[in-house]
Amino acid sequence: MGLLNRFFGALVFWPLAIVVAAIAIANRKAVLLSFDPFNATAPAIAFYVPLYLVVLGAALVGLMLGGWSSYLAQAPSRRAARATEQQVKKLEREIEVQQAIIVRPVEGRNMAPV
Repeated sequence: MGLLNRFFGALVFWPLAIVVAAIAIANRKAVLLSFDPFNATAPAIAFYVPLYLVVLGAALVGLMLGGWSSYLAQAPSRRAARATEQQVKKLEREIEVQQAIIVRPVEGRNMAPV
C-alpha cells in the first residue's frame, strides 16, 4: 500500500509543484501590499512584495483557516468517539470482573444432580 500511496502522492504533488513554480515565475513583479484601508495614496503600513508571495500567502492562510474550521467542526464527533471508547473500556472491565466471579466446574467431575 505504501508504493501506491507514494505513486498517487507524486501524481498530485509534482503537477501542483509545477503550477506553483509557474505562478511564481510569471508573477515576479513587485506590488504594493498595503495594510491601511483609509489612505490609499500614502498608506501608513505598506510593503513592496512579489505578487506570487501575496497569492501563495493568501492560499496558505486559506488552507490554514480551512483546516482549523474543519478541526473545530469535527469536535463533536471526536468527543462522541472518546465517550464511546471510555464506555467500551468500562464494559470490558466489567466483563473481566464478572468472568472472575463465575464459578467454573472442575474438569472430570460429574455435575449431574443427585
